[in-house]
Amino acid sequence: MNLERLFRPKTVAVYGGKWSDYVVEQCVKLGFSGKIWRVHPSRKDCFHSSEDLPEAPDAVFFGINRELTVQEFSTLRQRGAGGAVVFASGFAEEKDGAEYARKLETASGDLPFIGPNCYGFANFFDRVALWPDQVTGTPVERGVAFIAQSGTISISMMSQRRSLPLGYVISLGNQQRLAAEDLIRYCADDERVSAIGLYLEGILDLPKFIAAVDYARSLGKPIALIKAGSSEKGRSAANTHTGALTGSDKLHDALFERLGIARCETLSSLVETLKLLHCFGPLPSKRMLVFGASGGDMAMVSDLASKLDLDFSPIPEAETAVLRASVGERVKLNNPLDIQTATWFDYPKLRQMFAALLRCDYAVTAFMVDPQDETEADTEAFDLAIDTFLETLTENSASGNAALLSSLPESLSKATREKCLRAGVVPLQGLAESLEALQHAAKISKAWNECLLPEILPAIPDDLTVRTLTEMESKEMLAQHGFSIPKSRLANAEKVSAAAEEIGFPVVLKAVAAEMSHKTEFGGVALNLKNVPEVVEAATAMSGITESFLVEEMISDGVAEIILGVSVDPQFGATLTLGAGGIYTELLQDSVALLFPLTEKLVRQSIEKLRINALLKGWRGKPEGDTEALVEAVLKLADFVERHADRLAGCDINPLIVRPRGKGVVAVDALICLK
Repeated sequence: MNLERLFRPKTVAVYGGKWSDYVVEQCVKLGFSGKIWRVHPSRKDCFHSSEDLPEAPDAVFFGINRELTVQEFSTLRQRGAGGAVVFASGFAEEKDGAEYARKLETASGDLPFIGPNCYGFANFFDRVALWPDQVTGTPVERGVAFIAQSGTISISMMSQRRSLPLGYVISLGNQQRLAAEDLIRYCADDERVSAIGLYLEGILDLPKFIAAVDYARSLGKPIALIKAGSSEKGRSAANTHTGALTGSDKLHDALFERLGIARCETLSSLVETLKLLHCFGPLPSKRMLVFGASGGDMAMVSDLASKLDLDFSPIPEAETAVLRASVGERVKLNNPLDIQTATWFDYPKLRQMFAALLRCDYAVTAFMVDPQDETEADTEAFDLAIDTFLETLTENSASGNAALLSSLPESLSKATREKCLRAGVVPLQGLAESLEALQHAAKISKAWNECLLPEILPAIPDDLTVRTLTEMESKEMLAQHGFSIPKSRLANAEKVSAAAEEIGFPVVLKAVAAEMSHKTEFGGVALNLKNVPEVVEAATAMSGITESFLVEEMISDGVAEIILGVSVDPQFGATLTLGAGGIYTELLQDSVALLFPLTEKLVRQSIEKLRINALLKGWRGKPEGDTEALVEAVLKLADFVERHADRLAGCDINPLIVRPRGKGVVAVDALICLK
């Protein structure tokens, strides 16, 4: 689909009244050099119908109701228009709108359009805005594309006072024809676009989205986003622990991490991340250096950085002698570095210090300073220090990436920000969001280097009946796939003693009932039974809830209990969950979601993220767990899922007991749901 005429038009037709007046005003304000034709049935200065237009317009703004939009779109399509913005609401987002959505589909044919129910777009590269409101921002030659499912958030982004250069701002609306994934690909193709920002509430076509993001990566265009709205959609297997742990939001987290998309929580963080990506792209490492003339600032940097995956490694010894000569003997050469104030007015020494710090090969070297407001104070001392930093960077062309960092976002004036950008220095505003931006930019680089695209295993139809296997059936199915399971016997109350003696003490006694998926909650599990009287007593206590029992070998040397499960999401298909297991699964909420395909390296990295990994490493003198066997078990389950993807509705192995190193893992409880 060719989007050039829509987003880079030479001729624009604008339909409607007051709202559409804004469109014309904003095009004039930006300096649009093409032709603008107004269409209104009664205004004297307008064409009165589509037939009156001198030629087919490249781009159309429909600021009219849904009935007229459908009617006029059909006419313009036949005349050969390029594409449109559909401002009107009342389509698929409303109860009676489905019919109009179908009419719009027919009227538009194969022409591209954004909306309906959207604000349109502003193109600051080509000075055109089909936008029914005030557009703030200036034309740029290179900048960020921002694509959003919210017109108001788009306006907020345009209004930011952080000097993020915006090239495109595109509002998606209902995404009936053009969705985020289409526009990611279009913006990535534009050489003027440096990075792409998104505000999403949902993804329409997941495989298409993955392909578009990968295409942007192949062109070196990083992506940062805000994904709003946590969802319970992923809990399709409601009777499994895994279904309770894996929600749609966790799956989106896993998706974005795998794709190398920076997920931000706030607009402030998104703006700073995009600004950093615009200036430098993904950072080559997570090694950072922050310095400034305040011990308090450096303490705050240290505190905030301790919660992030950033590396504030010591200053290399090769530069310490030069730095010592610059800052004096009293300054401790730490990172973050408090340079104190002895050299603040000694510009030759400042220049010498800046040059040494810029040679240290950090991914970003940041000078932290909060200048006073120039309308209320004399900022000459700040300006001279900043200018010296910028000049030193210019003089040392081999230096790495540099930033000016302010603790408060409002501390850097527009003049200071623009001066930094011209010098190739990124002005980062607000300590928390700036440090988050540094982390995001470093993680993108890592994900790109390890690129492993997720594959979506299609979800099986909802209209099939789900059958929950018994624990014994579930474990036998897993055993056939190479999992270790305890020795066990199925018995009635009269035969549990004999079964226990045959297995050997200690044993576990479990109630067997089809409706009892979580046996512990019903008092249906008795552990560590050491003799026949204890087995008989436990069976008697459970007699009210079952007539059938599972007698099982007791695994008594466990280092950690793990949950290893599968849930099937309507959008993501089958996904794995790995985390702390046992009876505290939901309470601890210590889990990670894994998308297909899996690799041994990915599994190991996921285990490292878990808090329960401390037990696997040997906690306070306890034996280390068999992590190798755990990795193997995760990969076995992944293979199991791929083999049974056409009928698997859910699976829990909980707990999977990890024994001491070299002794393996054992699936002591399991629940499989098949369609």
